[in-house]
Amino acid sequence: MSAELAKLPDEELMLLVANGVIEAPATELFRRHNRALYNFVAWLCQGNAAEAEDITQKAWVKLMTRCADYSPQAAFRTFMFQIARNSWLDLKKSAAEQTREEVEELPDVAVDDLGVDTVLALQQDIGRVRAALLRLPPAQREVVALRYFSEMSLEEIAHTVGERFETVKSRLRYAFARLRNELEAPS
Repeated sequence: MSAELAKLPDEELMLLVANGVIEAPATELFRRHNRALYNFVAWLCQGNAAEAEDITQKAWVKLMTRCADYSPQAAFRTFMFQIARNSWLDLKKSAAEQTREEVEELPDVAVDDLGVDTVLALQQDIGRVRAALLRLPPAQREVVALRYFSEMSLEEIAHTVGERFETVKSRLRYAFARLRNELEAPS
């Protein structure tokens, strides 16, 4: 059955879940979307991995409890990311900010093939980009994360964050201008 499920679009899998066929379709949806969802939430949480894991897990639980609310007019991914975003907003409003757990990742490069100086330069560049992204205003950081780390279209982003298409475009434009100015400045 899992090979058959792998061929189904997300919306049909979600309808199966809503109709009581839960484990296999939900597992397939999780396999397809958990990494992108976690990455998006991690950017919202400014790299706090524990908080991002908690929100991502709560989003999946809410999805299962709200599956009857799902309407195939909305793309599944948009629906799922809205749940996660709302969970983050609820947490942000209700809880004090926790200590961040810094997570540094190198790009997919065989580190053994690089010299020590090159590895250090890459880590420094990654650190500068990450720091610049985290300094963006939350609304700008959110659209950048959805666009480039979750690979959403501008229309999907607009629907997910509940803003107009033009607003999303403007936020991206301002974010990139700010990032460009910050990253082109001497360090």
